[in-house]
Amino acid sequence: MPGAPAPRLDRREFELAVAMANDSLPLAFYLVRFLFTLALVFATYNPTGYSFYHWIVTDTGVDLLSLKVIVTMTLVMIYYAIFRVVFAAFRRSGLIVGGLAAFLLATELASIVAGLRSKPSWHFYLLLSQYFALCGVAIVLSLGVSWSHLIERLTGQLQKRYVRR
Repeated sequence: MPGAPAPRLDRREFELAVAMANDSLPLAFYLVRFLFTLALVFATYNPTGYSFYHWIVTDTGVDLLSLKVIVTMTLVMIYYAIFRVVFAAFRRSGLIVGGLAAFLLATELASIVAGLRSKPSWHFYLLLSQYFALCGVAIVLSLGVSWSHLIERLTGQLQKRYVRR
């Protein structure tokens, strides 16, 4: 409508808009989250034999049951918190699409790496697929943890999805 006054921005909203326009996407922020989820996934299980899974299933002869229970409960709580955030960010359909994309990326990378080696064995394919699957899980987890911040930085919209109790 001509002659109507323009809507006024609140001072806080204006300062937030200026700060977002002047600040670039912090790559280190996402890199730290990716490295944390990568370390968490590979500490839980990896093909080398030095992981939480291998520590739990092997009998060392020393009674470390209380330590194993404490470490197990700590990992369960960390994974529970991360999965709650990831499910809230992606929902079921987003997780399915993200998991499928990570699987396809891992498959493509495995075929490229295997093609560089002459006559790879089935053991090599198995080892390679385990590493790429674990990396795919870490990518999905890190994107899920960073998703809300990424959308806010790209579009300026705050996400208000709350996790149901």
